Amino acid sequence: MCDCDSTEAARIALLGIVLELTMRASAADTMGKHKHTVVRARSAMLTGALLVGVCLGVLVSEKLYLVTQEADLPEGAIAAVRSRKLEVSSGGGGSGVMPRFTGKPRSELEGILQRVAPKGEVLIAISNFDLIGDGELLMWLECIQRIDGLTNWLVVAIDAELAAYCKEHGINHYYRPVVIPDSQKDTGSNHAISAMKYEIIREFVSLGWDVLLSDVDIVTLQNPFDHLYRDSDVEGMTDGFDPNSAYGEIYGIDDATMGWSRYAQGTRHMAFNSGLFYIKANNRTIDLLTRIAGMSRAKGYRLGKEAEWDQSVWNEFIFFLSHGDYKSPQVVPRVMDYMKFMNTKVLFKTVRHMPRAQQPKPVMVVSPALMPCVGLG
Repeated sequence: MCDCDSTEAARIALLGIVLELTMRASAADTMGKHKHTVVRARSAMLTGALLVGVCLGVLVSEKLYLVTQEADLPEGAIAAVRSRKLEVSSGGGGSGVMPRFTGKPRSELEGILQRVAPKGEVLIAISNFDLIGDGELLMWLECIQRIDGLTNWLVVAIDAELAAYCKEHGINHYYRPVVIPDSQKDTGSNHAISAMKYEIIREFVSLGWDVLLSDVDIVTLQNPFDHLYRDSDVEGMTDGFDPNSAYGEIYGIDDATMGWSRYAQGTRHMAFNSGLFYIKANNRTIDLLTRIAGMSRAKGYRLGKEAEWDQSVWNEFIFFLSHGDYKSPQVVPRVMDYMKFMNTKVLFKTVRHMPRAQQPKPVMVVSPALMPCVGLG
C-alpha cells in the first residue's frame, strides 16, 4: 500500500473519532438539560404540596378548635367565624349584582317584568281593592299615566278583587296574594300590608330587577327614573325638612359632670320614609329585605315575628352599626333630594308659603288623597 493511501485512511479514522466524541458530548449535554428540567419540575411539585399542606393544616386546626372550644366560646362567636369564611370565599363581601334572565320566563312574575320593564327597573305600588274604593290608587294611576315615557310601572294586587279590576281595565298588574302573619294582624290593615311589602320586593330583586317602591298616596309629577343616581344600594325619600335634618348634621353634647371631657359630638338625620325608595338588586339588598321580612329563623329577623312599625325596622337595618355578634346588611344608602322627592311637611310648611314663581315642581310628593295631581306644579 502506498503512503497516500495510508494517510487517507488515517485521516478518515481521525474524522470518525472526532464525530463519535461530538455525538457523545451532545448526548451528555441533552441528558444534563433533561435532568435539570426534571429537578425543576420536582421542586415545583414539592412547593405546591407544601402550600396545600399548610392550608389544610390551618383549616383542620380551626375546625378542631371550634369543636373542642364550642362550649366555652361566647354566643354567636362560631357563627361569626363561619360568616367570615363565607365572605372570603365569595370575594370579600362584594355587592354581588343579581343577574337578570332574558330567556324564556321561568315564572309568571319574570314574564311580566320582561314585558313591562325590559331595561331592568320597575316602579311598583302594592295595594288591595280597598284603595280603589277610597280613590288613592286611582289617583296614583292617573298621575302615572299622564307622564310621557313612563311605561315601566306595575300594580301588585294582593287580593283577587283588585287583580280582576286591573285585568278588566287593562292595568299593568301582578297578582300576588298575601297571608298576613300573626305578628301583624292587630297592627291595622295599612301597617300589616306595609310589613308584607318587603317579602314581595325581595321576589323582584331576586330576579334581577331594581325596584322603585311607591305607596299609593304618592303623587307623581315627573318621570322619577330621570332623577335617580343609581350609585347606591338604596335611595330613599327622607322625612327631613331642611338640609340638616335631611342630609345629616353634627351635634354637640355638654355634660359638665365630666370635667375637661364634658364635650362630645354625634351625628343625626331624619329617617328614611319606607313609602318611597329605590332599591338595587344585589346580595346586600336581598339580605336587608330577608331580615326585615322575617324570612329566616335566625336572630334579628323581624316583621314576620314581631309587631313593629315597618319604617322603624327599615331604618334600623339600614343605619344601625355592626357591633358585637350583630353584623348589619351594610347597604350603601343615598338620600333623595328632599325638594324633588317631597314629604308632606316640606310641601305644606315650606313650599306652600313660597312665591308661586319660586315653588319647585316636585318629582314625587306625599299628598293627602284629596289633592288631585293636576293641581300641583
